[in-house]
Amino acid sequence: MGWQKVEKKDLKVGIEFSFGTENIQVEECYFKQKRVEKTFDLALSIDKEDYNVYVCGPNGIGRSRYTLKRLREIASSKPTPKDICYVNNFQEPYKPKVLILPSGYGKKLAEHIENILEFLKKETFKVFEGKEYEEELNAITKEIDLQKEKVINQLVEEAKSYNLMVLFGPEGVRLMPLFKVQTSLPQEEFLSNPQLREEYHRNLEAFEPKFRDYLRKLRELDNILGENLLKLRQKIAENLVDKACKTLEEEFSKIEGFQTYLKTFKQEIVKNIQIFIDWEKLKGNIMVQNNINRALNMFRVNVLVDNSETEGAPVVYERIPTLKGLFGQINYKAEMGILYADHLSLAPGILHKANGGYVVLDLWEVLKNPYVWFLLKRTLLHKELHLMGGMIEEIPVPHVGILPEPVPFSAKVFLIGDPYLYQLLMFYDPEFSQLFKLKAEFEPVVSIEEELVSIFPKVVKKVIEEEGLKDLDSSGLSELFKYAVYQSGHKQKISLIIQDLIDLLREASTLSSNQYITEKEIKQAVRDRIYRVNIIEEKIRELIREGKIIIDVEGEKVGQINGLSVYMLGDYSFGRPSRITANVFPGSRGVVNIEREIDMSGPIHLKGVFILSSYFYHRYSTNFPLQFSCTLTFEQAYEPVEGDSASAAELMAILSAVSKIPIKQNLALTGSIDQFGNIQPVGGIKEKIEGFYRVCKIKNFTGNQGVIIPRQNVDNLLLDDEVLEDIKKGVFQVYTVETIDDVIELLTGKKPESFHKEVSKGLKRLYELSKEKVKTSKTSKTKRSKK
Repeated sequence: MGWQKVEKKDLKVGIEFSFGTENIQVEECYFKQKRVEKTFDLALSIDKEDYNVYVCGPNGIGRSRYTLKRLREIASSKPTPKDICYVNNFQEPYKPKVLILPSGYGKKLAEHIENILEFLKKETFKVFEGKEYEEELNAITKEIDLQKEKVINQLVEEAKSYNLMVLFGPEGVRLMPLFKVQTSLPQEEFLSNPQLREEYHRNLEAFEPKFRDYLRKLRELDNILGENLLKLRQKIAENLVDKACKTLEEEFSKIEGFQTYLKTFKQEIVKNIQIFIDWEKLKGNIMVQNNINRALNMFRVNVLVDNSETEGAPVVYERIPTLKGLFGQINYKAEMGILYADHLSLAPGILHKANGGYVVLDLWEVLKNPYVWFLLKRTLLHKELHLMGGMIEEIPVPHVGILPEPVPFSAKVFLIGDPYLYQLLMFYDPEFSQLFKLKAEFEPVVSIEEELVSIFPKVVKKVIEEEGLKDLDSSGLSELFKYAVYQSGHKQKISLIIQDLIDLLREASTLSSNQYITEKEIKQAVRDRIYRVNIIEEKIRELIREGKIIIDVEGEKVGQINGLSVYMLGDYSFGRPSRITANVFPGSRGVVNIEREIDMSGPIHLKGVFILSSYFYHRYSTNFPLQFSCTLTFEQAYEPVEGDSASAAELMAILSAVSKIPIKQNLALTGSIDQFGNIQPVGGIKEKIEGFYRVCKIKNFTGNQGVIIPRQNVDNLLLDDEVLEDIKKGVFQVYTVETIDDVIELLTGKKPESFHKEVSKGLKRLYELSKEKVKTSKTSKTKRSKK
């Protein structure tokens, strides 16, 4: 098809809107992303484990916003998750138990427990000081006293038969000698009379077994009295606790598993009923009552998650996830120099609050703390959520630690990340693919379709409303659309990264002094944005203008061509011409890439250079062997060279050096080449054309300069207004080519056939010179050996 000159019709970009944003109704709308929508449809309809979602795309495209919108739409139709409570484990207090209750019941339970404790504080003392308790107590005591009296009488009577008297005193029960007067002798007289002493010891020894039996009966009666009193106390306490817990028991009767907890709760209150008696006894002593109230914490409930006001499934977006923020924490208190915690010290994390619903996390923020990532995976793998104790448990501080029972976990996690992180995790984290089975990937660049064009003004209007910016008129809206097209790098496509549009609108709105943002402010904002970051580009251009960086933009030269490079600085990229030169001479080294020799050439650039050698063998080695040496370099290049977009220019430099046919310096060339001489598309077309155009402007703008690009890159011609204007005027040209023959014709003005003949002649001449050189070398070696 040959080379072609780019016409005015090839440069048309964007859509012309006939209206502005003022009268557009504000509504929530998004650019269609079918792949993402389909993935979300599956994720939100499947309830199986491990179907968590990785939401993938570049920053600013609306990943978080879209995710939250979809989740909130469906969350209201999902069941409300249950409440999560922690209660005291009365058997093992350092292992608080988790209690899962229907939504709203956690708060009710806590209120019921408080009411029960307040009821017992008031009523317990009254009951144990009441008439009924006194009567039963007296009846039990009287009955035992009667039995004890009977045993004592039997003891006294039987002791008499052994001439012994039973005496009851502060020191206990004593047996003394008994005489006719039934009085005991004074101890001094008794001890001084051997006969009496001997008779007393004989009687005492004979009666002692029976005496012990009587004492045992008395002790048994005391034990029975104690047991009966305890039973009475327990019965009264149980009746009182049953009365206090009646409402709670009725309301929670149908909740599965609750009766076990309630039974243990009631038993423990009965065991500790004395606390409530002391409360009333010590009324007025604030310090003691505070201690008692603290002791009552063992019965209280920690409602970790209260879903009483939650409708449907919760949707939680944590922008800055931390260990404590996600997994909760144990809040220790200092008591007597020791850190102490109980079940009331437990605080929930985001994952507790989102349990049974949806969690949205930014992966970059998660990975900033490796422990967060590790614990998140552990939670998802084991479906259990463990509370974090924090650094207290890992440093030598005296403390009483607790180990709360883990909470069953069932939330679906949506990770917001980019393609780079996704690939890294897929390769290096085997658990990632198991836990995140779904990938919802946003496409940053899409084709311009009618539906998208109709949605664009609505999206812009929504941004204006949220940001409080000025409306756009029709020219401003058209220019904003054009900017989005330019960002895509393709005339038939558009960039969907909304944040870029938001930033531009903010700046344009600030620049606007009128009611509306117009085309003028949009263009000015773009120019200002470039001006803020293009200082390096200007410095390089200044060096070219001063002649310190040598670039020729007119005339002809052998073995020299203007290639085009793109410099990428992170926040800005720009193009500039690079002087590529080639030198040929007899030898057998082939094409020598000077950048490669000094390790300044990247692998893709090396590949392009090797393809040049392949092209030579394909095109010129049919009649004679190829034998030549060629050095190839980017002149005044002081940084690594990468990419193959200059391979066509490098080939032309070599062909010119071989054929001695000069190359026009008013034209620059970009494009890669294959082994058969076909020109292949490359990137950075906009930057390269504008870079050469601006160098021509500062050097000597003759009106016949231009750039040669691959035919397939016509759709990438998204040029600055100044460049477009000069192209339309015909004072700057852009040519498209398909093969190296098209390039030859443009750069040399010769027909490809005659040019190739000259190249063949040059190669043959180099071959003959190389052969002669080898022959001469062999002859001199033979002469030296003979000598």
